[in-house]
Amino acid sequence: AEIARGGMGSVWRARDEVLARIVAVKILHSNLSSDESFLERFRREALAAARLAHPNIVAIYDTGSERSEDGDAEHHYIVMEYCGRGTLADVTGAGPSPPQRVVSVGTTICHALGYAHENQVIHRDVKPANVLITEDGGLKVADFGIAKAAFVSSDITTTGSLLGTVTYLSPEQARGQEPDARSDLYSLGVVLYELATGRPPFAGDSQIATAMQHLHDPPPPPRSIKAGIPRPLESTIMKALEKDPDARFLNAQEMSAAL
Repeated sequence: AEIARGGMGSVWRARDEVLARIVAVKILHSNLSSDESFLERFRREALAAARLAHPNIVAIYDTGSERSEDGDAEHHYIVMEYCGRGTLADVTGAGPSPPQRVVSVGTTICHALGYAHENQVIHRDVKPANVLITEDGGLKVADFGIAKAAFVSSDITTTGSLLGTVTYLSPEQARGQEPDARSDLYSLGVVLYELATGRPPFAGDSQIATAMQHLHDPPPPPRSIKAGIPRPLESTIMKALEKDPDARFLNAQEMSAAL
């Protein structure tokens, strides 16, 4: 059964008949499957992500391709751990979360990002839809490094069409610059802002307008939108959202400690 659809492909719930377990299979859209340069980047990033073994990162089991029965199309896929209870986007879409929940979510994602960054893997597309919820209520970050294959140019409209949103994009990504670990922390700051207040810090009339806000506009303080957010949590989120990467947390461990 299909369980999700995004800019890069569709995700299906499936059964691994060899190991007798439920898995998730991401199948790339056909327009991407015909782009050889994209496929090469995709294979490279999938291999890098598959080396990450962490309790808060979705495990990758396999990747490959298969021709359709009529032989006309080749389907490229990744087989991943199945989490089963939706994504963090279901939580952010339900309104503000209690501060304790925001801190717990932020700390968990920091653990995943910190481990990946230590292994030289930058996520590049941290957003609620890429944080999966397990059957027991735990969180696992998905699609590590896969966004790198999708950034075919620095043109924001191209990246927007592939990744679906610029809501969580760091200022340096909006400029077309090479992101680093601090870009992931900015995106996490956007996620936590939305989790705490019930809305993202920036939402322009278009993707270009939103990107410009990330570049130039200061985010409204979370406490100006939602009462009851502790000041230390607000200051932690605002530090993650600094325009200058040097003014943010140095690494995920430092942000986790602040949370």
